[in-house]
Amino acid sequence: MRRILAALIFMLIGAGGMYAAFEFHVIQSKEGWLFIPKSEAGLHDTYSDIRKWQASTWKNHPKLAKSLIDNGKGNLIIQSASNGFFDGLFQTPEKKRSALKKETSIKRL
Repeated sequence: MRRILAALIFMLIGAGGMYAAFEFHVIQSKEGWLFIPKSEAGLHDTYSDIRKWQASTWKNHPKLAKSLIDNGKGNLIIQSASNGFFDGLFQTPEKKRSALKKETSIKRL
């Protein structure tokens, strides 16, 4: 009897997990973990880590982008699409100093 009960419990857990996978996007962003309802049921983009995505990556995931926009999280698309766009444009003072140190040490040699 114990084995049958354990099997039923694990089947319910598995069925609940499959339902969640078909109905929700699990997204890891700079804001944290988000559970966004899917616009269409399916297993596409069930889990996505969008912290390092660029604009070209979003072209391959239109259903995820649509779900984010429909649920008021379109700002995450803009934030992650701008990754890499401004790299090297703005340098912090520490980066400038380390660059100057390298140049002066090379000139001394």
